[in-house]
Amino acid sequence: MTYMVRYSLSRELAGYLRKTLELTEEQEEIAAYSLLLIFQTLISLLGISVVAWLAGCLPAALTALFTSAFLRSFSGGAHCSSPARCTVLSMVTVPLIGALATNLAEVFPRPLLAPVILAGGVVALANVLRLAPVDSPAKPITSPQERRRFRRLSLAAVVVVVIIQLLLLPFLNQEAIAPILAAEAGMLWQVFSLTRTGHSFIAGIDRLLKFI
Repeated sequence: MTYMVRYSLSRELAGYLRKTLELTEEQEEIAAYSLLLIFQTLISLLGISVVAWLAGCLPAALTALFTSAFLRSFSGGAHCSSPARCTVLSMVTVPLIGALATNLAEVFPRPLLAPVILAGGVVALANVLRLAPVDSPAKPITSPQERRRFRRLSLAAVVVVVIIQLLLLPFLNQEAIAPILAAEAGMLWQVFSLTRTGHSFIAGIDRLLKFI
């Protein structure tokens, strides 16, 4: 129902834009799809933020979300069969990562942060090099050149995340460790979605949410 409302609204707005801007039919379809993606993103962000705020882990959860989304934009990955199910899954997993990172930060030894970041980076790079990019029927990768380009961008994204984490370490107090741990977990969660096990796990969740 929620998806249909978003779809209807995006179609209406696209129709309005076509009349106002004198768009072609193809441009109207592109506008409708783009608006639908924007609506889905905003609703997901709002839902995740509310749940994370209620759980007292908003900064860490948003860090995990943006880290995962940054890598996913290049690497692709497993996803649910409907936007509503993806939203529900994100509203559970992202605040959960944020809550775990927030609570673990209170006792996590600072000397272990750099080794953990580097180890996570190695795991991410190895899996991204082997598996990325993972496309979907809705957004297929049609050429070897494009596949190589997205793989390189995915590897670069992992390196950027690791470098930013390492550069921030000297300036963080114990309370600020949570976003670092959340970024690491967000990156590894996204890498997990590239694997066969990750696909099976998310497919199982998708079946559990078949009523949505």
